[in-house]
Amino acid sequence: MAASRSLKATQDGINQIKKALTTKQWGHEDLAKEAKVVRSTAINFCTGKSVDRKNFALFCELLDLDWETISGNSVEGKPKASPTTPLDIDALVETLRDQGRADIQSRCGTMRVLDMTQPIDTNSIYTDVNILEKVMGKTRAEIGQLMYGWSSEKFDRFFLGDVRHKRVDGLEAINRYNLLMILGRPGAGKTTFLKRLAMLCSLGEQFADRVPIFVTLKEFADKPDKPGLLDFIGKAETAQILSSGRGLVLLDGLDEVQEAEHDRVSTKIRDFARCYDKNIIIITCRIAAREYIFEKFTEVEVADFNKEQIENFVKKWFRLKNVQQAKLFLERLKTSDPVKELATNPLLLTLLCLEFEEASDFPASRAELYQRGLNVLLTKWDGQRGIKRDVVYKKLSTKRKESLLGKLAMQTFKQGDYFFKQVVAEQHVSQYIQNLPDASSDSEALMVDSHAVLKAIESQHGLLVERATGIYSFSHLTFHEYFVAKYLVEHPDRERILKQLLEHAVEKRWREVFLLVTEQLEPADALLQKLKEKTDEILKADKQCQTYLAWVKTKSSSVQEYKPAAIRAYYYTLALPFLRDQKLSLSIDRVLQCSLSIFPNLSHILSISVDRALTLSHSISCDLENASSLSLILNRDLAIKHNKNSVLNQKIQSFISELPSTSEEKCQQFQAWWKAKGQDWTKRLRQAMVSHCNIGQMWKFTDEQTQRLQQYHDVNQLLVDCLNSECYVSRSVREEIEETLLLPIAEIEKWKREHRP
Repeated sequence: MAASRSLKATQDGINQIKKALTTKQWGHEDLAKEAKVVRSTAINFCTGKSVDRKNFALFCELLDLDWETISGNSVEGKPKASPTTPLDIDALVETLRDQGRADIQSRCGTMRVLDMTQPIDTNSIYTDVNILEKVMGKTRAEIGQLMYGWSSEKFDRFFLGDVRHKRVDGLEAINRYNLLMILGRPGAGKTTFLKRLAMLCSLGEQFADRVPIFVTLKEFADKPDKPGLLDFIGKAETAQILSSGRGLVLLDGLDEVQEAEHDRVSTKIRDFARCYDKNIIIITCRIAAREYIFEKFTEVEVADFNKEQIENFVKKWFRLKNVQQAKLFLERLKTSDPVKELATNPLLLTLLCLEFEEASDFPASRAELYQRGLNVLLTKWDGQRGIKRDVVYKKLSTKRKESLLGKLAMQTFKQGDYFFKQVVAEQHVSQYIQNLPDASSDSEALMVDSHAVLKAIESQHGLLVERATGIYSFSHLTFHEYFVAKYLVEHPDRERILKQLLEHAVEKRWREVFLLVTEQLEPADALLQKLKEKTDEILKADKQCQTYLAWVKTKSSSVQEYKPAAIRAYYYTLALPFLRDQKLSLSIDRVLQCSLSIFPNLSHILSISVDRALTLSHSISCDLENASSLSLILNRDLAIKHNKNSVLNQKIQSFISELPSTSEEKCQQFQAWWKAKGQDWTKRLRQAMVSHCNIGQMWKFTDEQTQRLQQYHDVNQLLVDCLNSECYVSRSVREEIEETLLLPIAEIEKWKREHRP
């Protein structure tokens, strides 16, 4: 009889391993790192579980231990214990694994989803999953934290605030709990995870003392003769394996079982688990699909991808096709938080990769991209796999589900409720379905139906998520915003509803909604014209702010080589008092670092930060390369004034001559000088710049004016971003908006008189 391919430590061996780890001051992670294996393999070795013979010997070598002593084996590899030891079952495990390897490879080794033209190797793109040991929808501690105190500034698009649960590696979770119920949203990677486990076990890389048994529960449920699980699995030797606790039983897709078979399949699983609870048994199911209770099973949840997992997946995906595209993909992903948010779902990340393959970029229209993502979750994902879900409400078509979600999204978003109580969601559902044909007129029956519809949307499509017991949100803020925009665009009284949207122009959290609405309107002329009027009204009644805008226009007119609006944006941002103080501090810090090189450049003397001042200018120019040229033009404008104005030149030289040495050894001397005379030096310098360059004035705005100036800047930025989005705007409207950006009201009215028919 051949020797076993796996070994495990005896109890005495485990004690010796612990002593060796203590001597070396190693933990499990250190041992795994030295052996270049995953942490769970090292844990298995240290706790007396079977690992591959080669890894077992390597671990012993690293710990200066004799592998034969640790395993209790003789030189020939035969047990020193009596012939009644489970060597025969080890051989049977090896035999069945060998016999079933081709089947596991065929069923679990490849995957094909969405619009893939051909299957791909699962291992080639597999990304390790993380598990939440607390199922979010069954926790209560964070309810108050979820419901109250959120603002757009505090809101985290990726994890919906600071509500986080501890994550553990998927393999580590299985090592902790041998009876496991893995829950997850659609496309979270549940099936891929089970297939990966089956492959690792089949190859002896993990769970080397077990036989993988992969069962698609839909296939099991659809069998006409309605067998038990053991009969469905097949092989006669399987019972011996399971009785010895040597099986890795993977039961995939409990949520895919039709309603008529739910009770029977659940009973069969319970019976099987009671008989063979010494094995590792894992069930996967969508969250909220149904209330299942399996004794002794621990419920966990598949976590969304984090940043590292997204990068890992993308690099593996494009490594098979175009390595350079992976870098481009990740760079583009950084520029859009809403798109990046979708990438936390493995299925939607796959969609993004497929979309990116065609043009090395995401679709120009984000609205179109989000609609494709919704189509995947609402219909395509189940449809391509031939899965028919139970119809909870026969009159609720896909289109009506979208309409229902749009109403719910609008009502909750308008109130700033990123999280909302289950009863609120059910009330909105009830109000919607009561108007559908054949809807019940009984209020209690309607609420029962509403609860069922809510749970179905959560489990079947994953667009709503129970974040804590009785507390819901949209699965992604991106979808919440998109449904709001969709509701506004498709509203029968669109003109009135869009006027209401304009009231939120100064609120940052509505920014994405504006962009998505603008993309979907054809043309978007009326909305953008109204938004421009709304923007100009912010400072219209403030004389000092209008004077400031007039100064911006005057100052920008000295540069004739670029878009006037872009130059106005530069000077507007440059002189804002709430930015100037920060930049002045930055400039002083540079001085204190003993760097004289900044002083010959007047823009630095005035605390000008090109990077900060060009944000809006970049948007207006729509061309970063040209925007960089703009910064050079503006600096050159100052330099020309410096070189041509001999009086200014002499003054600047005089100011520089007052500075003490800033060499390293005299740094403290310089700091003392700055503390004693720096404030006066800066004041006199500023006066010279105001006199000769018309820049550097102290505008002394009130706090209220400062707030309005910031709002004016932000809404102008929103307006420009809308113009630069994938929207359809007539040339005349676009020209009028661009030409009158950041102008005082008098100049805007003058432009209209001269250019409007």
